[in-house]
Amino acid sequence: MDKKILASMLIIAVVAGLVGAGVVSYFSDTETSKGNVFTAGTIDIAVDGDNPWTKTYSGCLADVKPCETRWINFTIKNVGTNPANIWKHLTVTKCDGGANVYPANAPVASSEPEYEEGLVSNVYVERCYLPPWIIYDLYVNDEPIIKEANELRLDDIECTWIFLGVLQPNTEMKVCQSYHLMTWKDSNVPMVTNWAQGDEMYFDIDLVARQLTAPSPEPGVLILENKDPTWWEPITGDGVEGKLKYNLAGHTFDYTFEASGLVANTEYSLIYYADPWPGNHPGALISTFTTDVSGSIASTSGNANIGFDLPQSTDKNYPAGAKIWLVPSSGYDATNHALIGWDPTAYLFGLNLIHYDYIP
Repeated sequence: MDKKILASMLIIAVVAGLVGAGVVSYFSDTETSKGNVFTAGTIDIAVDGDNPWTKTYSGCLADVKPCETRWINFTIKNVGTNPANIWKHLTVTKCDGGANVYPANAPVASSEPEYEEGLVSNVYVERCYLPPWIIYDLYVNDEPIIKEANELRLDDIECTWIFLGVLQPNTEMKVCQSYHLMTWKDSNVPMVTNWAQGDEMYFDIDLVARQLTAPSPEPGVLILENKDPTWWEPITGDGVEGKLKYNLAGHTFDYTFEASGLVANTEYSLIYYADPWPGNHPGALISTFTTDVSGSIASTSGNANIGFDLPQSTDKNYPAGAKIWLVPSSGYDATNHALIGWDPTAYLFGLNLIHYDYIP
């Protein structure tokens, strides 16, 4: 073989070997992070050391007479790893007449005085709906959220999500609530007298802790009912009612509303009623609707440019929540956001208070 050809072949072989060797001969450095773990944080609270909360407070609320006050106090501790918003909610589950022992051998009332007062045309009528007759207040770490002077009744705040505050990890929040049995409300409402003897009200208290970026637990749905204007008990099952769906926050108050059982071919106003009377502190008109020939308002969606939070700080119910009512437009001054006269038999009342955050 020609020496030049052989030399060329050797050079090619050497170069090929160098190229192959060069693949693994560059400068390099490798770093590895091992054992990484994705861990979710915890949101967890304990109440009076219970987790879950199992304590009941019936003993604190026994044998209450008119003008007396009872308290439920507890301490919430954040045992999770994150700060949390704390919300409270109360639901009345049942009202009844208590132990029926009078008259003998024919249990009807809890006592002879209750029986005598409950006679209507010689027939005993039990009255046992206590929520409108209980004034409620709420303090957190000795700071008022609802003062007794606000005169918020238990039926006002029932099913209302009330914000208690932010609770940091491994810190505590002291909650103090009072339940005051009224003697009377005003000249148009009967006093808490013998009709209430022995009556019982059962209720649940819910506490919810949510991460700071989570929305309120408020569902954005409000049921409106007509009420007995003497006893303020909702009249359910008669087909006279309304339903409001609403956004919890936004530039406008967005809603869907429907109602039934009203006066036919009549205009009604859906309003924010801000206590005290006549509801213009500041109050607001959300919308007007006209019933059809059957007295119904078909499901209607819209938005209201309210321009402020519900409730406003000038509302006597602040910060617990805002009252939403449906009233005949003929009895409402839409310019001044005030009721004209008082005709509760024609109204639908929201069964709890609501909140709305205005976003400019």
